[in-house]
Amino acid sequence: MNSQLIAMNSMLKREIIRFAKKPNRTVLPSLISTFLYIFAFGYALGSSIPQMGGHSYIEFMLPGLVMMQVIIHAYINPAYSIYISRDSNYIEDPMTTPMHYSTMVIAYVLGGMARGLFMGIIIAAVTMLIFHIWIRDLLLFLLFLIFTSATFATIGVMFGQWSKNIEDVGNIMSYVLSPLLFIGGVFFSIDMAPGEWIRTLSRLDPLTYVIDGFRYSMIGYLRTDPYYCLLAVMAVFLICFIACIRMFESGHNLKT
Repeated sequence: MNSQLIAMNSMLKREIIRFAKKPNRTVLPSLISTFLYIFAFGYALGSSIPQMGGHSYIEFMLPGLVMMQVIIHAYINPAYSIYISRDSNYIEDPMTTPMHYSTMVIAYVLGGMARGLFMGIIIAAVTMLIFHIWIRDLLLFLLFLIFTSATFATIGVMFGQWSKNIEDVGNIMSYVLSPLLFIGGVFFSIDMAPGEWIRTLSRLDPLTYVIDGFRYSMIGYLRTDPYYCLLAVMAVFLICFIACIRMFESGHNLKT
């Protein structure tokens, strides 16, 4: 058990160092883009948008922006790390040690969570100070951050192993995650969408319920029961985590 914890700790440190040593490439671009969103949509357009459930447009938008960065960074870190480890044959070293596959998966997932949570907490803290927003339900807020980052870190592990080239890793973010985030109500209330087809797409989008639940925990805007949303996120995490371990055990794209 101690040897597994030491091995996991070593891999986790490597994952954290990967994004911490180059903040100009991993952290700053997302911070800048988030505040550009706030300026462009919140200040430039927000004054012409009516209040939503008693909240200004900026207040409504901020939880979605926080969750967007949590999801993207939790996915990116393990996905690129595993693909690059495969491409450089680094992954063969831990695969030939007595380290358990579950230990490797946990290390990659925790690394993704660390990056996602770091981005989410930093953005949430700064925006709450600037706009004088106080968290409605702290426990629910933290649980959404933890389990959402864990879920998308496991998805990153799976696609890092599955991808045939580095473009595949980025394509998942560009063609799947980004559209789902935008349709999921980061920038608008689903009920105010102009067309029924847009509302239907949003209701079918699983990220809608992640953002709805997190928005309630942060500002108190209630659209969907947040506890059902949280239970769904936890269930998806459990399924994805088991799938990650099974994929590692299969050795698909890991063993040459």
